[in-house]
Amino acid sequence: MIKAVLFDMDGILFDTEIVMKEGWLKAARELNFTLTEEHLSQMRGSALPRSRKLFEEWFHGKVTYDEGRAIRSAYLNDYIQRNGVPEKPGLHEFLSWLKEHSIKVAVATSTTRRVAEGYWKQSGIDQYIDASVCGDEVVNSKPDPEIFLKAASLLQVPIAECMVAEDSINGLKAARASGAVSCMIPDLTPYTEELAPICDHVSPSLLDCRKIILDSQEK
Repeated sequence: MIKAVLFDMDGILFDTEIVMKEGWLKAARELNFTLTEEHLSQMRGSALPRSRKLFEEWFHGKVTYDEGRAIRSAYLNDYIQRNGVPEKPGLHEFLSWLKEHSIKVAVATSTTRRVAEGYWKQSGIDQYIDASVCGDEVVNSKPDPEIFLKAASLLQVPIAECMVAEDSINGLKAARASGAVSCMIPDLTPYTEELAPICDHVSPSLLDCRKIILDSQEK
């Protein structure tokens, strides 16, 4: 029985992954380096230390993660300042439904707390969040399961009774390693059969997750 949902943030609660991708491509143009979809996929869902290490492996110091991220972050911040935080369809409706059904909610995001909390407050979803763990509060980044195990512990719900909602391969690997029920809601990374071993469920949207939760309660 699913008693809690552990949400990734970017690409799940907010439609920010596409904006960040555009920001990274802007950084690549301005700093004259090549950033492929494979590069972006490997960074997606990861916290700063892991992404820094990936950049070093890829570019050997010719360009650093922090140089690129500064441009990407400026692009993202400018977008949000002009347009607000872009929400995924059904966000408030689904969170309200979870509250009505006494399903606990945690956010487990690789984004830093300062930035993440700003998004929650701006969108008004902070009222629905029972616990949260951010990227600057764990030692090991996704695909390590630490962030989900910590979130489940804060909720005081066994990890096996938690469903993780994720869009990235790193996040899904972390969910599988944690022992949670893993649910992919595809965003920029499409679902393929190769991901089947790390996906218990694939849902087209947040609202469609309701059936997964209800079905778990009938078993």
